[in-house]
Amino acid sequence: MRFTFTLLTFFFVSTLALAQNVKFNDTFDDDKNTWSSNSDGFVTSVNKGKLTLENNHEKNSKWIWKAIVDDGTATDFDVEATLILDKTPNEYATYGLVWGMYSDNSDYRVVQLSGNKQLQIYHYYANDFHYDKKWEPSKQVNGKDKKNKVKVEKRANIYKVFINDELVFQTGNNSYYGGRFGFIVDAGVTLLAEDFKVIEYPSSINVVKEFNSNLKMIKLPETVSSPTIEETNPVISADGNILYFDRKSNPANVETDKDDIWYSVKDRNGKWEQAKNIGRPLNNRDYNFVISSSPDNNTLLLGNKYASDGVSPNGPGVSMAQKGLRGWEIPKDVVIEDYANKNDYVGYFLSSDNKHLLMSVERPEGYGLKDIFVSYVKEDGTFSKPKNIGNVVNSFEDETNPFLAADGKTLYFASKGHPGYGYYDLFVSKRLDDSWTNWTKPENLGNIINSPGYELSIFLSAKGDKAYVGREQDIWEIDNTVKQDPVALVKGKVYDSKTKKVMSAPIVYNALKTNKELGTAISDPSTGSYSIVLPYGEKYSFMAEKEGYYAVTQNVDLSDLKEYKEIEVDLYLNPIEKGEIIRLNNIFFASGKYELLAESFAELDKLLQVLKSNSKMKIEISGHTDAVGADADNLTLSNNRANAVMNYLLGKGIAKDRLSAKGYGETKFIATNDTDEGKQLNRRVEFVILEK
Repeated sequence: MRFTFTLLTFFFVSTLALAQNVKFNDTFDDDKNTWSSNSDGFVTSVNKGKLTLENNHEKNSKWIWKAIVDDGTATDFDVEATLILDKTPNEYATYGLVWGMYSDNSDYRVVQLSGNKQLQIYHYYANDFHYDKKWEPSKQVNGKDKKNKVKVEKRANIYKVFINDELVFQTGNNSYYGGRFGFIVDAGVTLLAEDFKVIEYPSSINVVKEFNSNLKMIKLPETVSSPTIEETNPVISADGNILYFDRKSNPANVETDKDDIWYSVKDRNGKWEQAKNIGRPLNNRDYNFVISSSPDNNTLLLGNKYASDGVSPNGPGVSMAQKGLRGWEIPKDVVIEDYANKNDYVGYFLSSDNKHLLMSVERPEGYGLKDIFVSYVKEDGTFSKPKNIGNVVNSFEDETNPFLAADGKTLYFASKGHPGYGYYDLFVSKRLDDSWTNWTKPENLGNIINSPGYELSIFLSAKGDKAYVGREQDIWEIDNTVKQDPVALVKGKVYDSKTKKVMSAPIVYNALKTNKELGTAISDPSTGSYSIVLPYGEKYSFMAEKEGYYAVTQNVDLSDLKEYKEIEVDLYLNPIEKGEIIRLNNIFFASGKYELLAESFAELDKLLQVLKSNSKMKIEISGHTDAVGADADNLTLSNNRANAVMNYLLGKGIAKDRLSAKGYGETKFIATNDTDEGKQLNRRVEFVILEK
């Protein structure tokens, strides 16, 4: 349908405030709200429970309204009325409910109906009409002489339109509202209105409990936030020392004025150094941006795909880059089973354990526009079919740019589908179990971080004390008050135990008791450095792995971790060679006992696999104690413990002539017995390779 919108004649009617929640309620039994008027061919009158609006003008639409709500943006409300098309010059003539109008009439919304049972919803602002829903037939709309109950529910940025109690439209793409409400009719139309009501509600914005209104957004210094160039999309490393971001239309970008990846590093005084372009191959001829960084700082998840020449773009998608000896290698495609996205935009995030890929895509099984899905890494390094994380987080609208905190549970994301202050707000929700579909109700991060505009992403370090957002073409920092579960950042270097040279090797961490693999990392090829993030509540084992080496496994107990902690642990790889003495760290006994505890089985099974892979290998298993207790008792205890290990391996099928066991008691200390740490080092089980 095509309609010409012409100059409207304005009528001001004074406002009456009524009951506590019911801001305005007129059943039109009388004209107490002074609707009656007669001007320029537009006649309005009240009689017997109806407001009659008769537009006798030859061509102009007419409207009448009341100023009812003091602040339409800050107030949640319902507005409803029953409308009856009484007279019409043709079936295309229209009428409707006007709502959310500014005091200067420069901005207003209309739910518009026609005699031939069609519906249109539009928003007039910036001197133009913007259509939320263009004319189309609607089964919910009744024709001439029939009642149409029209209702709008406005909750923060979200509004929903109901016709005759049926939802016909909803959107979260709003930010500002006025407080005037009324009716509009085409030339030649007579409209009857009944039961006009506006009800106010408390704010529907569910602000995070830890919200602190005294917090301040602080713009990062010009070493990062330059005065003339737009910076966006901040990504902070787990240790908080490296900040990746985009620079747009920068003459210093590589070859093109498209987005390039830049980064800044904190100096020893905690100040951000002058930002640098990350260079080839991560910056090619496409739009380049970092999505997330692994805790070890050796892997980056990147937007778009990269051609093998490291220069040419290769289309939309997502890629992963790893550090090599000479720097960043050419990114490789991330493969996702049954990947689909009907939307022009997408968001991703790779979790700290490198096992869960979150993505914001629009798929047929979604609840609205873009939803947040999760994929799990498979043995071949590809990712599983995306799984929707459920309708607690996902809404009828758009959820995008997920960020999963280091605890693996606290999810931050942008949304238009939950009540907020602007077009997109930032929210937080916590995962309640391993199904990835059970979440707490999302909470809005509050109106310090969120504004009437677009807040699209947030990033935190593993400690979680600082948040980084892009706003107003710069990068900003703010204290984070949202409580997340504590984690430990475990970091160190990987060494060859024989040569003491640093090594690049995969890192694996497991649940100590079950040996379930919980996450992976990789050490830097040039420095051997690694970092892993371990959430509280578990006892962990972790090790480096490399063919031809036996990994010395470390363990850490985070069962009672109360706050963020950094732990330094170097990892050693022992070459599988004759004469090598290798400590079995994760062998556990009760105090003074020699029965193996269940936590020992993962370490023993690792040794078992090495023996099976090296069929000619022979080893001696040795037990050692500290100096506490009688020498003879310790000698017996150490011998029994060594035999317990040997008997486990014999029971798993290793030939008896390949194994021997001996207890050395207190005869081979490797540390002082004057400290608890030294005693713990002396209490150990080792094996020596007798034959390779």
